[in-house]
Amino acid sequence: MYKIDIFSNIIQKKFLIFFMGLFIFDRLIKYLLLRYFEQFNIKAIDVTSFFEIILVWNRGFSYGLFPQESYLGQIFICIFSFLICLWITKFILSSKIKFKMVSLTLILSGALSNIIDRLLYSGVADFFHFYLNEYSWYVFNIADIYIVTGLMLLLLVFTWPNINFKLSNK
Repeated sequence: MYKIDIFSNIIQKKFLIFFMGLFIFDRLIKYLLLRYFEQFNIKAIDVTSFFEIILVWNRGFSYGLFPQESYLGQIFICIFSFLICLWITKFILSSKIKFKMVSLTLILSGALSNIIDRLLYSGVADFFHFYLNEYSWYVFNIADIYIVTGLMLLLLVFTWPNINFKLSNK
């Protein structure tokens, strides 16, 4: 059983606000871009000679691995992803290490937003595409940026434990 005290409640509220801000920002960007693509019936927006905004539906896991075209396959991915999110939430609530909490909150907000996409659209809406001549990077979204950034921070936490600053109530 977890000990509940005022300090941990303040920290949890801060991270709930952080989570909600990230989640809402990603949902808003997806909504606006989906609406724009639908309203103007366009395929892509060329931003620079190496970057475009394009709508691609990802029906698999990370970077399109193990694509699931059926709705049942998407439900399986959602359930699996949601169970991982519950596991991550447990670690966020029990952690006293700021970098760990931040990294896990980034991962959680991105993962839950992508789950919402799967439930609404049977796939994840990806938009951002970098390329250079023949080389093309994966198309991704803001939630993917959160997940990758969270994983990199988590790697730092475990690689260099001396950056694990303890939380304070400041």
